[in-house]
Amino acid sequence: MTALRPLAAALVLTGLCLSSAHAANLVANGSFEAPDIRAGGIYVLYPTGSTAITGWTVLGAAGEDVQLTPDTYLGLQASDGRQWVDLTGIYGYDKGVRSDAFATAIGATYRVTFDIGNYMPFGKSTLGVSINGGAEQLFVNASLADNPKAPMNWATFGFDWVADGTSARLDFLGRANGSLSNTGVIGLDNVGFELVKPPVPEPQTWALMLGGLGLVAAGARRRRPAA
Repeated sequence: MTALRPLAAALVLTGLCLSSAHAANLVANGSFEAPDIRAGGIYVLYPTGSTAITGWTVLGAAGEDVQLTPDTYLGLQASDGRQWVDLTGIYGYDKGVRSDAFATAIGATYRVTFDIGNYMPFGKSTLGVSINGGAEQLFVNASLADNPKAPMNWATFGFDWVADGTSARLDFLGRANGSLSNTGVIGLDNVGFELVKPPVPEPQTWALMLGGLGLVAAGARRRRPAA
């Protein structure tokens, strides 16, 4: 199991506008709308290793599971769309979901965003997030304030990441964290991964570009008709 690290210097996005310019989301099914289970009116459990949630693989020890929850179940509203994932399954920690891999550009800066949900009667929630199996960061939704989606309480978090490879996968795990996490409901929804800054060309690349422009300009001069 990935070692837990102290709560990272996260960008807590509730009430904070980040200038991502609405870039395309690279994560498939980031709001967990597929498969659509709302007609059944109740949650569905997916065991470790399952890929039945489109774009995601369930993580955890053998015999564990996570819960896909529709808003038709007890009126537990999603943060985005109509469905969300409870990383505790029925009860428990250290299980979650991993996104399918998607392409990234080395040196580019991407913004990872996600919503953590508390079921207010159960208390606060802690989520562990890592990219490509790297160091895990912990994020805590400590809010239990009444809100329009009660008894669910959602908060948005995020951070920026500079790509060091040509692909990425996101891991989200519900974590134990004393009084800052509960074992009954740790909600995840509205996962985003968007480009915010393209890679900066290497000096040799700039040189090649400038050289190419110079050749184009020289060719244009040669083709210029005589006065």
